[in-house]
Amino acid sequence: MNVQLINKKEAIFESTLTLINENGFHGTPMSQIASHANVATGTIYHYFASKDELITELFAYCRVKTNEHIFNVEKGLSYKEKFFYIWKRLVDYYLANKKIFWFVEQFYSSPYYELIQQTKNPTYYGADRMRMFFQEGIDSGIIRDVSFSTLISLYIGAATSHVKMSTYGFCKTTTKGREDLIEIIWNGVKNQ
Repeated sequence: MNVQLINKKEAIFESTLTLINENGFHGTPMSQIASHANVATGTIYHYFASKDELITELFAYCRVKTNEHIFNVEKGLSYKEKFFYIWKRLVDYYLANKKIFWFVEQFYSSPYYELIQQTKNPTYYGADRMRMFFQEGIDSGIIRDVSFSTLISLYIGAATSHVKMSTYGFCKTTTKGREDLIEIIWNGVKNQ
């Protein structure tokens, strides 16, 4: 794919993110996205057959960008160091990219998420990366052998809750507070 096509597709994604954050899924028609992205409405339909496809592809795009950031882990770190590093990178990424954070949060609460659950496998939206990371810890005996849903609820749930609390102004984000939170999570999942 040439650079111009990639730039148009990214412009469409970025405009969609902005408009959905402002107007919600249903309040953002394709014509408005096209206008905001400075492309013809027909151009959007060249890339995406429907608004549903655009939104589900945007979700995958956001997840890929997030995973590229959080899983950019230095070689040689211990599992515990990676556990802390990935979590902190996720929190930092969402705080720096609030449009992505709020889009993903809306997506998980929408019928779109049910749609991808039925039609796509976890590699489509990157859940396999986290699953493999947790499995590495379980297989090596470092963390407790509990379900993926339990681990993800604790690990990602705490990260997203922390981002929400910071964004809403309920708490001030501090290094010490984050360190305390990830330490509590670690102490709950590590093998004693």
